[in-house]
Amino acid sequence: MHPRWGLGSVNHQFFWMQCFIQAAMIVLVVLFGAESKVLLVLALVGLILLGIPHGGNDFYYRPDKSFGGSIRFLVYYTGCMLLYLAIWWLFSWLALLIFLVISMHHFGQSNFENSRWNAPESLMWGGWLLVFPMVKHASEVVSIFSEMLGFSATNIDFKGPYSDVETLGFTICFGLIYAWVLVLRKTPYRWQYLFQWGMVSVWYWLTPLILGFVVVFCYWHALQSMRYQIVYIKQRDRASIGSIIRGFLPLGLLALLGMAVCTSFDVMNHLGLGFVLLSLVSLPHVVVMDGIYRK
Repeated sequence: MHPRWGLGSVNHQFFWMQCFIQAAMIVLVVLFGAESKVLLVLALVGLILLGIPHGGNDFYYRPDKSFGGSIRFLVYYTGCMLLYLAIWWLFSWLALLIFLVISMHHFGQSNFENSRWNAPESLMWGGWLLVFPMVKHASEVVSIFSEMLGFSATNIDFKGPYSDVETLGFTICFGLIYAWVLVLRKTPYRWQYLFQWGMVSVWYWLTPLILGFVVVFCYWHALQSMRYQIVYIKQRDRASIGSIIRGFLPLGLLALLGMAVCTSFDVMNHLGLGFVLLSLVSLPHVVVMDGIYRK
């Protein structure tokens, strides 16, 4: 198979395009600062075209594509969201823990296309995407988590336990262990995965919490996931790219509509609420995609 159509996350032109996008954004931060309007526009475009709709692709994987089967899938999907919303209402700490665990699993699984939930390289990658920005921006994270748990997010001044020197030491130690795991596991193209980790780490270091996470979520995870799904469906169903995109549309459009509704509630000033809403979409999405990767 030509590398261009390989199902891996690395070792193809698309991966190097992702690296180029990330490198260009890092240069923009260095030259113009993290508040550059260009960066903010790129983050917003990524969120609208990639981050929010990419979960809408799940509609394509409904096992029964008849009208009744489509309705049942949508009922199942929204039912999962409503059940999770009830958990947030009754046991917010448990809901937050579930959100963190499924996010770590999903980010890692999608990056390495693993069928096993406990593959160490997947857990380390997924964990890093979540833990590192929490360590680097502890005060912002505490405010967001507090709001997600139903507490007031105002007047919180928590600087976190680590200085920049300690955070750098933590980053270097993690990178060495991550490299050792990739070598020990004989991961193909391991140095490309390590290069990916380095670029994401530099980006996280230079940017504020939300901008850093949105760009990684959109231009690494969502963009990578959409490419993977298109290639997978082309090989499995011999479908055209146009028909695949049309199959992605129903839930994707609903996701964009949901984003528009959320914007009307001033989510940017209530980030905790925004992440709760994101978690409601994430749970059924992770369940659907886990089934795909296990196949």
